[in-house]
Amino acid sequence: MNVYRVSGRLKAFIFFFSIVLILIFGSLLLVPFITLPPDSRIFELYSFCCASVYLNILVVLLAIVIIVLALVLLINVFVRRVIFTNDSIISRNIFSTQKLAYCEIKGYRINNSMLYIITNSSEKKQIAINLFSLERANNLIRSLEVRFTNLDF
Repeated sequence: MNVYRVSGRLKAFIFFFSIVLILIFGSLLLVPFITLPPDSRIFELYSFCCASVYLNILVVLLAIVIIVLALVLLINVFVRRVIFTNDSIISRNIFSTQKLAYCEIKGYRINNSMLYIITNSSEKKQIAINLFSLERANNLIRSLEVRFTNLDF
């Protein structure tokens, strides 16, 4: 069984990027609760840009949505993997797990650093794998070359 995970550098980048987003937009959620002196520049700017109640609610909703997306991205980086077992290929991410038995696979295609594992039937969905995000992507392609035909040729 071969397990291919997200590369370490990409994990570190997404981790720090997500933490920065969460800190920035989390601090934006605190702005309405902070008392500012009435003669400060920041209070004037905040009064100018968020004078409307709707705009104030929109800023809060936008901050919450961005925080949730950053959390989903952070969790997905640690959950994402492609697993080659003795009889199937399993692609797992935060929202779904796709499993294709070897007998259900017609072949594979590589298009712009995306690997598509094509199925025999239209009932099963193909598996799409971003090769830039995985470590040891060359080993993954070699494993596919041994077992299946390249449909690009």
